[in-house]
Amino acid sequence: MPTLYLLRHGNAGFGGPEQDDHDRALNQTGAQAALLVGQYLAQLSVRLDLVLCSSARRTRQTWELLASRLPDPPEARFERTLYMCGAPALRQCIHALPNQVETAMIVAHNPDLHEMALFYSDGGDKDLRLRLQLDYPPAGLVALQFQRPWAELRRHAGRLQSYVVPRDLV
Repeated sequence: MPTLYLLRHGNAGFGGPEQDDHDRALNQTGAQAALLVGQYLAQLSVRLDLVLCSSARRTRQTWELLASRLPDPPEARFERTLYMCGAPALRQCIHALPNQVETAMIVAHNPDLHEMALFYSDGGDKDLRLRLQLDYPPAGLVALQFQRPWAELRRHAGRLQSYVVPRDLV
């Protein structure tokens, strides 16, 4: 059964008028949140087969900090196409995942990730789903489990396995 983790990057600084949004870095809160999420996944013994990460500086930093807490993290593919790409492009990316990948993670941005989590989630804990509808803060992590291959995923095809935010982990 395929499992998909959707991770929003941690809090980032505002940058400045001379700085491109793509180049904004995590702030201290964002870095700490990424480490907490990494520790959480390590405690669960999550084994990721593939990580697709937006090429934005803050998403790369989020993944690198998270990966530092995992015993055997996979190599991440940093893709410019995941930077503020929109939910339809994310769906295409998910549909294109190879069948041999059982557990994938996408590290990207809102509102895209929030839209994807709501698009795919149907089953699972009702209170958790309600909480997800209301908010998807920085470093929020959703895990969705599916009964079908990646290419066949449609609306409400996933069961919301978990939804955690940094404040849940302290």
